[in-house]
Amino acid sequence: MSLVLIAEDEEAMLEIFAQVVEELGHRALRAHNGEEALMLARTERPDLVVSDHMMPRRTGVELLRMLRADPRLEKVPFLLLSAAQPKGLEEADAFLSKPVDLDTFEAAVQQVLGSRPVAPEPREEAMPAEARAGHSSGAVREEMLNWVAHEIKTPLSSARLNAQMLLRKQGERGSDEERKCSEAILRQLDRMNALVTSILDAARLSEGKVALRREPGELAAFLQEVVQEWRELQPQVDFSLSGAVQRVALSFDAERVRYILNNLLSNAVKYGGAQRRVEVSLLRTPGLALVQVRDWGVGIPASELRNIFERFHRADGAGGNGHGLGLYIAAALARLHGGSLTAQSELGHGSTFSLRLPLPA
Repeated sequence: MSLVLIAEDEEAMLEIFAQVVEELGHRALRAHNGEEALMLARTERPDLVVSDHMMPRRTGVELLRMLRADPRLEKVPFLLLSAAQPKGLEEADAFLSKPVDLDTFEAAVQQVLGSRPVAPEPREEAMPAEARAGHSSGAVREEMLNWVAHEIKTPLSSARLNAQMLLRKQGERGSDEERKCSEAILRQLDRMNALVTSILDAARLSEGKVALRREPGELAAFLQEVVQEWRELQPQVDFSLSGAVQRVALSFDAERVRYILNNLLSNAVKYGGAQRRVEVSLLRTPGLALVQVRDWGVGIPASELRNIFERFHRADGAGGNGHGLGLYIAAALARLHGGSLTAQSELGHGSTFSLRLPLPA
């Protein structure tokens, strides 16, 4: 049995994390702020520290650095949780974004305790100094965004974890109707989280606060992986993929490109009409990789087509019921890569979205 110190200022979150840890067979030690967590760690050395970042009387990163400065505690594994991406998160043994998934949290605790650290999510690169000059209000806005992320995503995370715990218990002795209700709650919580994430992403993009984490990769293999995920997710839809046999090597941010593709594929499924058919193609043109996503659905009116990449715009003729941020974010991420996202459509005959990414010179 291991001793796990949990630092979380939200009582509901603290209790659910402690319950999960105890159900894994470990002993949970509870702290309501960073200072209390430091005192408890010095009193009884834990085998793992799980800590939120935005807490009173020391943030999670400050707590981590105080532990690392103590020769007796410097080797204690540290799992950091946060709705934002704080500076210093890479110093932790593992990092999980809020809202935290129950299975993911359990796996992270077990892996870190088993001396198999979960790689921290890389922190976005800071903007160059010249880009920050003259924008003192930018730090205030970023602080506000982090506050919004914490204050909204923390209760979302608590609600989601409790719903997952409820679903587990219903799996043992609950009725089908009870399980369906719990699953519906989870779906709505995920929609709320996606909306909050999109609003924060859109705000950071408009402020120039998003930097890419590029790595060399093979686009064809990456595209095959994404399409296969959608085939498994939507087996009733016919996803065809052409052109992915050729190698297309370039440097790109896989997480951001996945967001773009998922947005395009989601829209193609949503507005694809009765044919339930989506065609994805990969072409290599001089200096560019071209990924196209085509459907044969309702299409977009010509009067709306020029505005679909604007913030909060929804094409009424396409039956749009989203939040109007997905295509705005996708297009902005394409531009950050030095590429572009465009659309062609005819009302009643479907749409084709084209993502262009620059190839290495």
